Amino acid sequence: MQRRAFVSLLGASLGAGLVGPAWAAKRKPDPLAGLDAEIDLARQNWRVPGLAVAVIKDGAPLYAKGFGWRNAAKTQAVTADTLFGCASLTKAFTSATVALLVDEGKLAWDEPVTTYLPEFKMAGGVEYASLSLRDMLSHRTGLGTHDLVWYNNEKLSKAELLARLPYLDTSAPLRSQYQYNNLMYILAGLVVERATGQTWEAFTEARLLKPLGMTRTGFSPSQMAQDGNFAFGHKLTSAKQAVQIPLRPEDAIGPAGELHSSVNQFVAWMDLQLRRGTFGGNRLISVAQSEAMWAPLVSTGGQPEATELSRGLYGLGWRTDFYRGMRRVAHGGNLNGFSSRVTLFPEQNVGIIAFANMRGTPLPGHVSLDLFDRLMGLEPAKWSARGLARRDANEAKAATQAPPMAIPNTAPSRGLGAFVGTFVHKGYGTWAVTRDDTGLV
Repeated sequence: MQRRAFVSLLGASLGAGLVGPAWAAKRKPDPLAGLDAEIDLARQNWRVPGLAVAVIKDGAPLYAKGFGWRNAAKTQAVTADTLFGCASLTKAFTSATVALLVDEGKLAWDEPVTTYLPEFKMAGGVEYASLSLRDMLSHRTGLGTHDLVWYNNEKLSKAELLARLPYLDTSAPLRSQYQYNNLMYILAGLVVERATGQTWEAFTEARLLKPLGMTRTGFSPSQMAQDGNFAFGHKLTSAKQAVQIPLRPEDAIGPAGELHSSVNQFVAWMDLQLRRGTFGGNRLISVAQSEAMWAPLVSTGGQPEATELSRGLYGLGWRTDFYRGMRRVAHGGNLNGFSSRVTLFPEQNVGIIAFANMRGTPLPGHVSLDLFDRLMGLEPAKWSARGLARRDANEAKAATQAPPMAIPNTAPSRGLGAFVGTFVHKGYGTWAVTRDDTGLV
């Protein structure tokens, strides 16, 4: 057959749909097809009022969407620009501020923290004298949670916390185990302040938020409430209904959890991480310090239940493990009616951020992994569905259990009035116990 006739026949065949080009035969289905409906259904099943999700891949934003409502009245829709409480996602920013100063030679990861805070003293004595910033930021200081030192204490300053530290009992030898601790992140912020002469908030804004263009990311619920697009936190009642809770001032937690942001704002932060400290062609953090923050330092616990996951480890403001054989760098947050999850897959160059305005919900983590499975073309692990099945089974079991019964012919060892008074502890401060018609307050 002559070439011209063959070309004419091929053209006619293409036009009739009899023969398709090679690229058409190999075209893969859109991994995001139907994603909006899937995510919103998961949100509803998890009883979460509002959710926002964004994805970055290969250095470019791939997806950003809001679902549901910012408020319990369902009059304000969530968008990709809605501000949520970040909670403990703040910790990676605090580690980054320290990394900036390590790059400048003003701080060192392994120098005893007493070099920068001479007043620093632990209850355990000289055993903890070598405690360093690397120890503080990896939760291996030997100090337990002690969150009631700062929770509900709006006036506690970093300097006051430092003065209380010697009166808080340690519960493990230095570097012996992982014990999640917000107090050490607050004090790491104080180290940054001593090294720079600025508040941690001012330094973070100048050296991270502004260069990243995160102009709507801020440091307090009151500041967030001044924005025209923010979410309220929620909790579930015993009847499994979502109720809105007031925004709470938590300035005391500062470098451990006070940031608020949106998924669109967070794309720049994920880009900085995936590019190992570079953003917009400018280097903010060295490759060495970027890798140091991800380096695993301590095991976070036992064997995970899911076979797709490896044992968890903690670096400096980041958790690390392997998901289906791929390295994952992530962190979650939960505070005052907000839950969050940032997830990075460095070798796949993927970052996912998810915010929810519901206390303690696993939805941000589930939706992030379900979304990643889609992007990678993996057999769906169906994280949200598996989690819902466990939740429903637990709720069904609880519904069949009889409530606890009072033991006959018994009484409290003393009257409630005996507990009323003012109590002072050098670590926890002053506590006032009063009594009203409902009991002790």
